[in-house]
Amino acid sequence: MRKTISSIMLALCVSFTFYNCEYRDDLVGNWRGPSYLNSNGRGGASCFVIDDKAYFVGGRGYIKSEAYFLDTWQFDPKYNSWSQCATVPAEKGRYYGVAFAATGADGKTKGYYGTGMGKSAELFKDFYEFDPEGTTTETGSTTGTTKELIGKWTITDSLPGEPIYGMVGFSIKGVGYVGAGQTKNQGYANTYYSYNPDKPAGEKWQKVEHINPAKRCFGSVFVIDDRAYIVGGLTNGKEAHAFERFDPSVDAGDYRWFYITQDFADDYRNSEYTKVYRQQAAAFSINGRGYLCCGLYGGAKSDVWEYIPYTGRDNMGIWTEVCSFEGSPRYACQGFATSYGVGYVGTGMIGTGKDQQYDDLWEFHPNEDYEDRPDR
Repeated sequence: MRKTISSIMLALCVSFTFYNCEYRDDLVGNWRGPSYLNSNGRGGASCFVIDDKAYFVGGRGYIKSEAYFLDTWQFDPKYNSWSQCATVPAEKGRYYGVAFAATGADGKTKGYYGTGMGKSAELFKDFYEFDPEGTTTETGSTTGTTKELIGKWTITDSLPGEPIYGMVGFSIKGVGYVGAGQTKNQGYANTYYSYNPDKPAGEKWQKVEHINPAKRCFGSVFVIDDRAYIVGGLTNGKEAHAFERFDPSVDAGDYRWFYITQDFADDYRNSEYTKVYRQQAAAFSINGRGYLCCGLYGGAKSDVWEYIPYTGRDNMGIWTEVCSFEGSPRYACQGFATSYGVGYVGTGMIGTGKDQQYDDLWEFHPNEDYEDRPDR
């Protein structure tokens, strides 16, 4: 009898250990990794991509006590390597800021970072421009030695309106956009702005007109075919159900800012789709499909959802669960993709205490099955 019970327990342990995307025929895709940031783990960092290199900026971590960062790190997927870049020249570190890349008339693409929340819940509206072709010499605060770092940050126009955090940021055809978020006075916001680097100082930000977006904070965004898809987040303290598409090529009307659905469960008549609701999730797009990964929904998540636009009932698109994230469940993480057709998700946190922030980065191959991996 004891031998039988032991066999059953062993079988159960094995089944729970291997019950993941690697052994399920109905879930596609595969995760590889991780690589590790050459610095402290952090949640609520921001990320932008220039020439297939990703730049992680700021965030909140833990160094003896809570810490708010302004450092910048470049990840080069070609070499799977991390390099330190110039530090944002702001007075105070922050997390839950927003970032994007924008291209000027000279054809040069630069990164932009600002807003966010700092110590004691202080909010910011300042913004900074990052030139990846520049270099900066910095002196270490503890070693006293100088080091030449990648890139150069300069201050640029502050975002109009109140200090704010938890915005979404994205780029379409080289133009940067930010929107939504939360302020102390207004609360949940629904205003969006575009940024023109060629405009003179004081005129770089312009309000995006002829749209009527939902109010939300901690939303996620991915871009497909020069259209932005904004999903998730919080509104009035609850998960936001509005899923919206923004097309800047349309001057006005419903198709400039389009409500794809208010409720996934109602649209697809399947309560499973409520799993897509979440805040502080990572998002990216590959080959015409959007991906939403991790985030918070009753707790930190590790599931991954794929969105295919202009298909399904009423051409609203279809969400399908794919291979689960193979790192630890987390939120306040960052996602991006490269022209190589590979997505990435990394950093993030499970809490704000010691050892609750992550420094790992995982890569996602949407068309690769685990058993067919080249290294197996």
